[in-house]
Amino acid sequence: MDWHLLVFFAGLFVVVEGLGGAGLPDQIYHHLRGLFGASVASQAWNLAWFSGLGSNLFSNVPFVLVAAKWIHNFTQPELMWKVMALATTFAGNLTILGSVANIIVIESARRHVEVGFWDYARFGIPVSILTTVIGMVILLLLG
Repeated sequence: MDWHLLVFFAGLFVVVEGLGGAGLPDQIYHHLRGLFGASVASQAWNLAWFSGLGSNLFSNVPFVLVAAKWIHNFTQPELMWKVMALATTFAGNLTILGSVANIIVIESARRHVEVGFWDYARFGIPVSILTTVIGMVILLLLG
């Protein structure tokens, strides 16, 4: 692994801790809580899609570190932990940025093959959507 990836990964934790210390996760949740809905099903689906998008904007590890502070606010926190675990894991497949592991693999492969954003996304997007929907249906039926 290259040193700059280690610095990048360490930097994610520093930034997330700084955001948490500044109270930003709570502020974000208070602005967004109405979007999640009131019923368990709407909260679950909306948290899943929000987690998927957040994981790809910020990568799944830092997103989970921030959004984990919101879980106690939901109607069924235990279920929402499962939803976040499922959604952020599957969201890691959506784009290269969805997971730090993807970034590491793409960076390591660069010496052998160039994988662009859209090269990855044309498979990652449909796989992520399909697995998230199927996973959520199973989770909600069994949960």
